[in-house]
Amino acid sequence: MKKLTLTFLGALLISSCTHYYYVPNVQNVPLFREKNEYRISAFYGAGEESSCGEIQAAYSPTGSIGLMANFISAGGGSSSGFNSAKGYCLEGAAGYFKPFGNAAVFEIYGGLGGGSQNHKYYSSLSNQSYGTADLSFVKVFIQPSLGMTFNAFDVAFSTRMCSMSFPNINYNSVNSFESFMLHKIDEKGHVFIEPAITLRGGWKSVKFQVQCLISADMTNPEMFIGEEYHISGGVYFTIANRHKPSVTSKTE
Repeated sequence: MKKLTLTFLGALLISSCTHYYYVPNVQNVPLFREKNEYRISAFYGAGEESSCGEIQAAYSPTGSIGLMANFISAGGGSSSGFNSAKGYCLEGAAGYFKPFGNAAVFEIYGGLGGGSQNHKYYSSLSNQSYGTADLSFVKVFIQPSLGMTFNAFDVAFSTRMCSMSFPNINYNSVNSFESFMLHKIDEKGHVFIEPAITLRGGWKSVKFQVQCLISADMTNPEMFIGEEYHISGGVYFTIANRHKPSVTSKTE
């Protein structure tokens, strides 16, 4: 049977009857260079077992401060739904960015997120479902990155460090192993380290993005509560004053 893991948090099934309880989302890497820039993007992401839809936005209210918001909805497991999981996460962040030269940008963001997930468990031995679990989670993260942005191409390297806790876990009729896992993740938070590379190509205002990241549980890696990688692709929109056509006036 497949295990299950979910978003950012969420959960999704992957092998045996054990469920995962974390899926990393796309890292939002806006690479701002000036005041009043906007970013809007939409992605499809996947990991070992997860399937995710993601929406992100970012804005620079000043020449050095950036704001961002991220949403992910994920699910996975059997098509019948007897052994499956689904969940969502919403997060916001603020940070600092510093352009260098004509294209380079350093930025660092810190944020807070949260959401919920639902699991349905199934036994391949008895061929029947045997319980459910509902979890809520809270996530705190910091994300530095360094990148280069051009009219037709962007590249960035980032590393997200996040702490995740589960303040509310409710379950019923689960077997002893799942009960043990749910009890263990309820005992303490988990710290993840997630390096990523982001590539964008296209035009000034519209680019296509691909991002690959890996995730490592630094707190209790032997528990395997989350997916170890996340690959995503989608479309990325930029609104910036420097991309607007200049207007020259003639005097007669």
